[in-house]
Amino acid sequence: MYIVCSANGYPGIPHDLANKYILTKDSILTLLRCDIREVLIDSSKSTVADSFPQTSYSEEILFARETYTKTLKLIQNIFETIENGGDLDIEQYGNNINPLLDSLERNSSATASLTILARTNKYIFTHSLNTAILSAILGRFMGLSRESIKDLTISAMLMNVGTIWIPGDILNKKGKLTQQEFSEIKKHPVVACNYLKKQENISIDIIRAVLSHHERDDCSGYPEGLSGNEIPQYSRIISICDSYDAMTSERPYRDAMDPNMAIKHLYSMKNTAFHPRYLESFIKCIGIYPVGCFVKLSDGRYGVVMNNTPQAPLLPQIKIVFDSRFRATHPEYVDLSQRTSGSKGSNLEIVECIHPKSFKLELNRFLW
Repeated sequence: MYIVCSANGYPGIPHDLANKYILTKDSILTLLRCDIREVLIDSSKSTVADSFPQTSYSEEILFARETYTKTLKLIQNIFETIENGGDLDIEQYGNNINPLLDSLERNSSATASLTILARTNKYIFTHSLNTAILSAILGRFMGLSRESIKDLTISAMLMNVGTIWIPGDILNKKGKLTQQEFSEIKKHPVVACNYLKKQENISIDIIRAVLSHHERDDCSGYPEGLSGNEIPQYSRIISICDSYDAMTSERPYRDAMDPNMAIKHLYSMKNTAFHPRYLESFIKCIGIYPVGCFVKLSDGRYGVVMNNTPQAPLLPQIKIVFDSRFRATHPEYVDLSQRTSGSKGSNLEIVECIHPKSFKLELNRFLW
């Protein structure tokens, strides 16, 4: 792996190891002797071999849709188990999400697109699943192990189980919440934590992640007002993904935000609510224009974002579906990162991200 710096910034990585490849066990021991337990890696430069053969979007999307549907049903069953006073089987849940994680390994863009396109009217379940998928993608990008990603994914799936004990009239209220009602909502992480502590075989990392997923880096979150390094790693990842999916979801009291606008809004909270390294990693792996965005190009044509380039978040791969007069055209795949040069006026780039509702479009039909 290509090591950039200490994840916490202090203590600093020895000069001879910073911005270098870690190739020997001696180098790892050197980091440990410096009391460095966590480091930031650059996944784009790391040379860890892929465990799964890579697939194209069109090859993966049908399987991704199937695993998305099955995992959504799993989350619904978890909520029903809790409501009925049953016991959770975390080990079995881990086995059940293996197909989802396998799909992410083969082509994360396919499953990522479903977090935008495969919306249902069961918000609490869909939101939990979308946050889990985005968290797994970010965790993988940041170099977490498969087992850690599995725990992270389960943590996100369980993050909102505490809402089971929140009165329905508050949880589903269409208007603005009163201060007292919001205080009730803010209890859900603690209620969930108390419940999970009574279950068997749940790691402390999962429990802490559920408890702290609404904490913020500048101590403005809840329930404990933690800040900085006090917030567990899983919680830092989930909090970003949770916020992004909430912004891009349709709610009774507001319209969904365009994905790229949600990214911009998140970025405005860098160095305040969210840790900059975690937030920048999220933007790199999701893109400024996430998969599923409908965009207009500088030559007037329209297309759908199909894949992102972490090294160039502004230059994703596009499937062009309409010409400049908005007439359906034979699909053309364009990699914007390969269509950019130093010559002024010769670049092909995105000039606008458009909400599909503006043209009454069903983007699903363009993606598979």
